[in-house]
Amino acid sequence: MKRILPASLATVALVGLLVALAAIFMAPDEQQTPWTGGTLRVGYAEEYPFAFRDASGRVTGESPETARAVLARLGISDVRWVLTDFSSLITRLEEGDIDMIAAGMFATPERAKGIDFSLPTVQAGQGLLVRAGNPRGLASYDELTRRPDVILAVLAGSVELDYLEGLGVPGAQLFVVPDAATGVAAVTAGRADGLALTAPTVALLARDSEGRCQAASPFTGPLTDGRERKGRSAFGFRKADAALRDRVNGVLAGFVGSPEHLDLVGPFGFTAQDMPDHTTP
Repeated sequence: MKRILPASLATVALVGLLVALAAIFMAPDEQQTPWTGGTLRVGYAEEYPFAFRDASGRVTGESPETARAVLARLGISDVRWVLTDFSSLITRLEEGDIDMIAAGMFATPERAKGIDFSLPTVQAGQGLLVRAGNPRGLASYDELTRRPDVILAVLAGSVELDYLEGLGVPGAQLFVVPDAATGVAAVTAGRADGLALTAPTVALLARDSEGRCQAASPFTGPLTDGRERKGRSAFGFRKADAALRDRVNGVLAGFVGSPEHLDLVGPFGFTAQDMPDHTTP
């Protein structure tokens, strides 16, 4: 018995350690520290027209400009913009590297399992960037299930990737890229036949491609009950920052769709037709 006791104690200690580690990694909400003031670190990723840096280096776009207006109304002026890959935004928010996401991120049930979303700021359908003349004759996402020779570029962590995987498109037909610029390069170089992104983004990328690319037209986006599915862009917050989210929502409820808001997002291609029902997240 004396020879068994040390091993038993070691086993108990090991089990205790594993339980402690499990508690740390399986309950992230309890470990999160809410924002308590000071510098608000806002994460964004480069995707026209939702968030990008202009020629002077200023962070702008639909989401940052709307965020600035909302935060100013809340008296929050100390804002630091943090550039990251789109696919890393949620992870960096959960780990406390940033306090808010303003990147044109669509609120989805899957994403909402890990973070909270504000009321939506705009809504948008899907589009497809193709080479000039649309040589492959692409007009939808779902046709990839019937055309195994077609390859689409798609952003890592994007709803477009979710759409395409949900349709059953094999991974071999999806060229996953970190940002829109890499996707455009893949299309123009012939490494991909198209780039799947939101319609406003596709329109701006086509405009800035110097004639090398265009938006596929006609194009049919993902459908739900026979109607085109539209994503709704919103700000992201940690679960621990419900108070900050609620303060932001208090402003958004009366701001989204107002003349001032429309003037703010108009330069990025958004109109009154792109305004969501802002009564629900």
